Amino acid sequence: MTLPLARFTVLDLTRVRSGPTCVRQLADWGANVIKVEAPDEVDTGKGMGGERHGPDFQHVHRNKRGITINLKKPEGIALFRT
Repeated sequence: MTLPLARFTVLDLTRVRSGPTCVRQLADWGANVIKVEAPDEVDTGKGMGGERHGPDFQHVHRNKRGITINLKKPEGIALFRT
């Protein structure tokens, strides 16, 4: 069975709670979701949303793939645009 959003790719740049939860729904319906995260040294709000390996984080970000990109550097911006 093909899920309804299987033909879509979504870049998830959301943070905190409501954004990741909404994007999780898209992933659950079959969208190819890529969670874009900042490197630890750039992301000062890492504590928001709980421990990365905790159950809350895992639940909110299920069915997503992830990539770390530093969007404050030209190389990161170029990668993001490709």
